[in-house]
Amino acid sequence: MSASFPSVAAPSILLSWVSILVFGFPVAMVLLGEAIRRLQRRHNPILAAVQILRNWVMPSLTLEILLVQVMGLSRSTTVVRLAETLLWISLIYGALTLLNSILFEGARQGSWQAKVPQLFRDLGRFLLVLLGSSIVLSTVWGADLGGFLTALGVGSLVLGLALQDSLGNIFSGVALLFEQPVRLGDWVEIDGTRGLVVELNWRAVHLLNGDQNLVVVPNSELSKTSFTNLSRPSRTHIQSLSFHFSLEDPPNLVKQMLQDSAAIIPGFLPVPAPTATLTSYNESSITYSLEVCCQEVDQANGLADEILARVWYVSRRHGFTMPYPTRVLVSALPSPEVHVPDRERQCLQALHSSLFAKLPPALLRKLANSYPARSYGAAELVLQQGAPIRELSLILQGEAELLWQSPGGSSPLTVGILGPGECFGESVVQLRTASSQTTVRARTDLLLLQIDADNLASLADLHPYLTRELHAVGELRRQTMASQQRELV
Repeated sequence: MSASFPSVAAPSILLSWVSILVFGFPVAMVLLGEAIRRLQRRHNPILAAVQILRNWVMPSLTLEILLVQVMGLSRSTTVVRLAETLLWISLIYGALTLLNSILFEGARQGSWQAKVPQLFRDLGRFLLVLLGSSIVLSTVWGADLGGFLTALGVGSLVLGLALQDSLGNIFSGVALLFEQPVRLGDWVEIDGTRGLVVELNWRAVHLLNGDQNLVVVPNSELSKTSFTNLSRPSRTHIQSLSFHFSLEDPPNLVKQMLQDSAAIIPGFLPVPAPTATLTSYNESSITYSLEVCCQEVDQANGLADEILARVWYVSRRHGFTMPYPTRVLVSALPSPEVHVPDRERQCLQALHSSLFAKLPPALLRKLANSYPARSYGAAELVLQQGAPIRELSLILQGEAELLWQSPGGSSPLTVGILGPGECFGESVVQLRTASSQTTVRARTDLLLLQIDADNLASLADLHPYLTRELHAVGELRRQTMASQQRELV
């Protein structure tokens, strides 16, 4: 009986392979290491592929040479087949990484590589891995691919029947990603649900709604229903708001008031300009629609809240009425006394703590009842710097902020805070055409008693001390503002 030994290569060939292993492998590893360091400094996208070549392909190839060429083991032995399988896996992995780095990593915005959906890349990688696995099974392990494909076909049929819904979502996802009606970062509205698209995968679209909740919509459902992409063709969004005003309010004046109120709110785009239209007549009101444009959909809710609040204050100052449904209740019991806020008392308190305090009580009461109290919402501009001053404004409630904008300044500076009993616009008593040196902005909700220039001048003629008081207030305010301007600038 004769024993079988692994075949050994000729001495010269064996010496060549040993030399390659002893000298070639270390040199190749050093060269690849240096290449990796240079690629890291340059942030080259093929870095990952070179790292796979050094860490996986080269050791696998060295093991294959050692087992087959040096030790003379047959390719049919299990250890050699495992080494070849590892080498093939490393080569396939490296090739896929290199292909992805060349085609897709660092692709320019707008190029065809950047437009290829991630799902298609995953499908391409899966097919290439399946092809490589077939080659390994056929060449290394000698597997019969015919029987394997038959079994795969039968198994695919069974899985297809069992996973109809999941496969439907996958193919719907492929169709959606190919057509790309929805992309990451788009705002969409699906069956009344509005949200930001944060993920697109094989099965579903993930939306982040306004409540910061994640809404998952299966691809099959998305492909069956109609939806609105609020970010196409432009990310600018037109918000439509509805208002109701009295039948007695002139429609043209109401529309102008709505447009002017929206035009001064930061965040709304000037083009297209806010547009107000009369939409319908109702039993006790007229319905108006206001369309405003903002840069992004996610700004719409915050800006809508601001314009709704702003219109309430502006409409009150213009004397417009927002009617609401009324209901008459008939009761046999006497109605309890309802406490109504005493506006006159509030005005008198502010007048007694102001420069008007020396006027006779009867005249103070007349002032409290003769001029309307006007409301301004927090952060609303009351008077713009450089605008003409037409009345003296006495603060009844809330606080106002004085802002000064330097000619070359980028943002206004706060130079004063006014509270109840204080006033602004004092220069109108001396200069009928005076312009405001500062911007006055409501720091909180503000209630003002405003006396026009003519009546204020008549009042100052009867009581000359008012002119001196107003002049002193104005001079003190100018000095204080000049001092603060020097410190701030």
